[in-house]
Amino acid sequence: MAPQKRALAEDLRRIFLVLGISVRRYAGRRYITASSVTRYLNGERIPPWDFIAGVIADVQEAQAPLTPGAEAALRELHREALKSNQHSSEVQALQDKLAEADEDTRRIKTRERALEEALRDRESQLVGVRGRCRNLETQFEEQRLAHRAEVELWQSEYAWLQEECGDLQEQVIYLQEALAVARAELIAAEDRCHRLETRLEIVEELGEQEQGDEAPSIVTMLEEADRRSSVPELVRAVGDLELRTRKAVASELVRSASQSRTIEEVAGLLAALRQAGFDAHAQTALPAMVMVRSVDDSSALARELFREGLEEYVLILVQASVKFHQPEDVTAFVVALHQAGLPQHAESLLQAVAVVRPLPDLVSVSLALAEGELDDTVTAAVDTAAAQRSVGDLVALSITLRDSCLGRYADRLQATAAATRSASDVAELIRSLSSHGLERDAECVFENTQNRSVGHLIPLIHVLRDGRAWTVLSQAAQRRPLNDVAVLINELYMAGRHQLATDLLMLTMRTRSDTQIRQLISALDTVTPGSMAVVAAAVRTLTPQEAAAFLTRMDRYGLPEHAQTIFRCAVYDDLVGHAGLFLTALAKAGSHHARLDVLREHASAMGIETMAQLMLALESALLTDHLDTVIQAKFLECPVLDIVLLASRLIGGGDLRGDRAVQRVLDHVIRVRSLTDQAALLAALQSAGISAHADWLMAEALKTHGRHFKAQLKREETKRGRRVRS
Repeated sequence: MAPQKRALAEDLRRIFLVLGISVRRYAGRRYITASSVTRYLNGERIPPWDFIAGVIADVQEAQAPLTPGAEAALRELHREALKSNQHSSEVQALQDKLAEADEDTRRIKTRERALEEALRDRESQLVGVRGRCRNLETQFEEQRLAHRAEVELWQSEYAWLQEECGDLQEQVIYLQEALAVARAELIAAEDRCHRLETRLEIVEELGEQEQGDEAPSIVTMLEEADRRSSVPELVRAVGDLELRTRKAVASELVRSASQSRTIEEVAGLLAALRQAGFDAHAQTALPAMVMVRSVDDSSALARELFREGLEEYVLILVQASVKFHQPEDVTAFVVALHQAGLPQHAESLLQAVAVVRPLPDLVSVSLALAEGELDDTVTAAVDTAAAQRSVGDLVALSITLRDSCLGRYADRLQATAAATRSASDVAELIRSLSSHGLERDAECVFENTQNRSVGHLIPLIHVLRDGRAWTVLSQAAQRRPLNDVAVLINELYMAGRHQLATDLLMLTMRTRSDTQIRQLISALDTVTPGSMAVVAAAVRTLTPQEAAAFLTRMDRYGLPEHAQTIFRCAVYDDLVGHAGLFLTALAKAGSHHARLDVLREHASAMGIETMAQLMLALESALLTDHLDTVIQAKFLECPVLDIVLLASRLIGGGDLRGDRAVQRVLDHVIRVRSLTDQAALLAALQSAGISAHADWLMAEALKTHGRHFKAQLKREETKRGRRVRS
C-alpha cells in the first residue's frame, strides 16, 4: 500500500493498543462492525477523522493522552493518506467544509439569540422610558397650569423692575460722567500742586524769589492744545503724565490735539510720540479722528503717515473707517486713499467691508465705485467676500447684485466661490441657488468648480446627487489627465460605488485612444487595489454583452491578463444564464477566447466546480461544439470518480441544462471510453444515487455495445461481490 496509508495504519494501531481491549469490543462501543475497525487498523481502508478522533478521546480517558503536537501530526498524516485516494480526499474536504459551515451556523444562531435578548431588553427599556416621558409631560402641564397665575404676577413685577433699572442706569451714567469730570479736576489740581511744590523747593534752595506766571495746567492744555502748545511741548507733557501714571489724561491730551491741529502737525505729533515710545496714546487717538474729521483729512493723514513710515497707523485708520463710517463715507475714503497714492490700503479697506459689513453696505459701495478706475478694487473685494462669507450670504449677495444691475460682479462672485470653497460649500451653494430660482447661476458654479484639482472633485462627487456626480465624471473622462481619471476610478471603487467606477472606466475607454487606455491601466496599477480588482468589479456590474465587448477591448489594447480576468469573472459567475450570454457574445464577436483550442486550454486547468459552471454556461448558450471540446479535453481520460462528481455538481441545482450536459458527457464516454470504464462508471453512478443517468447510460451502452457491455457488466458485478465477501 501507499507509504502514507501504511504510516497512518501503524500509528493508529499503536494508539489503539493503549486501550487494551479487543477489536470486537471496541466496535460494539462505537456501534460499528468489527470488520470495519479491522480494515481501519490494517490499512485496507482509510478511516474518517471522526473515528480517529474517537480513538484519541478514548485514549485520553485511559489516562494516556496524546500531546497536541502528536495529534496535529496524526491529522496531517491522515490528510496525506487521503490524498492518495482522490475520492476520499474530496469527501473529507467536503466534510471539513460542512463542519465549518455547521460551526458558523451554530455561532450565528448563538449571536441571533443574543441579539434577540438584547432587542427584547431594549424594547422593555424603551417602553419604560416612554412611560416616564408621559408622566413627566403630565407633571409639567400640571405645574404650568398651576404656576400660570404666578407667572403673570411676576411678569408685571418684572416690567416695573425693568423700568426701575432703566432709571437707575441713566443715573449711573450721569454719575459716572460727573465722576470722570471730578477726577479730571482732581488730576489738574494735583498737577498744579505738584508744580507749585517744585517751584517752592527751587526758590528755597536758591534763596531767590522768581517772578512769573504759573505753567499752564493740564485742563488748560486740553482746552488750548490747538493754539498754544507746540508738538515738542505736547510730547513732553505726555511724557510727564506717563511718569506720574496719568495715562488716561495723556491719551485725552493726544486725542484733543489730533482733533484740532492741522494734518501736518498731527502727523508730526504721532511720529514724535512713536519715536518717544508713546505708541499706545497715538493709536488711541486715530479712531477718534476718523469719527470727527472729514474723509479728506483722514486720507491726507494716511498719506502723511505712510510717508513717515507709520504704515500700521494707516491700517488703524482703515479699520476705524470700516467700523464707524457710513457707506458713502467709506466710498469717499476709498477714492481718497487711491488718489493719495495708497491703492493697497484702498483695496484692503474695501475687502474688509466685503467681509464684515452688512451686504447692503457692500452693494452700495460697489454700485458707487463700479465702472470707474477702482473697478479692479471692487472685483478684489468681491473675490474676498466669495472666499470668506457664508453660503447664505453669497446667495443673498448674488441676488442683491443682480437686482442692482451689477450682474458681472455676481458672476465673478460665483466663479470665485466655485474656485476656492470646499466641496460641501460648493454643493450647498448650487442647491441654494437652484432653490431660489437661479438655475443659470447654479450651472455656472457647477461648471467652474469642475476645473479644480482632482482632490476637489473626489469629495464633490460624494456630496452631489448622482445626476450631477455623473456629469462631473463624464467631463473628467473626456478632459482630465489619465492620472486624474485613474485616481477618480480608484476612489469610487474604494468607496463602494462600483457602478460609477465602472461607468467612468467604460466612458474613458470609449473616448480615449488605445495608447491612452494602456496608460490608464498602468496608472490604476500604481494605487491600491490595482487595475485587476477594478476590472473584476466592472464585470460584475456590466451586462453579458458589455462584458464581452470589454474583454474584446482589452485584447485590442494588448492586455491579455486583464482579458483573462474578465473571462473568469464572467464565466465562473453563479448566474449561468449570464455566463451563457457572455460566451454567445464572444462567439459572435469572433473573440479568440471563444476558439476551441483556447477553450481546451482553459478546461484542462479547471477543477470540477469551475468545469461544471463552464459546461452549464456552454449548454445555456447552445455552443455544442465548444461543450464537446471541453468534454474531450477533460473527461476522456480522467478517473471515473471525476465524472460522478461532475454529474453530481451539474444536476445539483435541478436545472434541465445540467441533465443535458451530463447526458452529453455520458454519450462521449460510451463512444470513447473502454467497456471497463463504462461499467465502473455505471456502478459509481448507482452508488451515488444518480439512478436516472445510470439507467440512461446502461440503455445507451447496451444499444451501442450489446452483449460485450453486458458481459463486462457481469464481470464488474462479480468483482464487486467478491470484494464484499472478502
